[in-house]
Amino acid sequence: MMLIQRASAFARARHAGQTRKGAAAEPYDIHLEEVAALVTGWGAPEAWIAAAWLHDTVEDCPPTSLTELEALFGAQVAGLVGELTDDKALPKPARKAAQLAHAPGRSDGAALIKIADKTSNVRALRVSAPVHWDGARKRAYMDWAAAVVAALPAGHTAARADFARELAASRAAVGDAA
Repeated sequence: MMLIQRASAFARARHAGQTRKGAAAEPYDIHLEEVAALVTGWGAPEAWIAAAWLHDTVEDCPPTSLTELEALFGAQVAGLVGELTDDKALPKPARKAAQLAHAPGRSDGAALIKIADKTSNVRALRVSAPVHWDGARKRAYMDWAAAVVAALPAGHTAARADFARELAASRAAVGDAA
């Protein structure tokens, strides 16, 4: 099997039974598929697309490890996933602060996948937002996502433009066009 197909199958299997936080409770692999499709559409190489499929496996699917991913998919893919993995031992505010603080040092591939991830998450706020999130929480998430994307190294003009469009549409849907 090709690298991307193997990554897709692995990610789908590891995330089986997980759902997104939104009202529609979509299977979580819908998010992974969207992130991978965005990265593919922006012309990413195969290893980056595979990492897009796998970007949440270490964080959300114990006992998945970077060592396992390296053995199965290679050092480049595992390295990208490592750059994108939050430390779940930290409280959520610290994890969010770390994402922002580490954004400027992300590799080119990790930056593109991060833009795709934030694009997908911002779109989800418009399409199927978590039912317990009020407008203020949605706006706060969008502000933070925009800050993370802005802090990433320069480049990926098309991806940033797509993110900006999704952000504007979601802000308008929530009632904050700023």
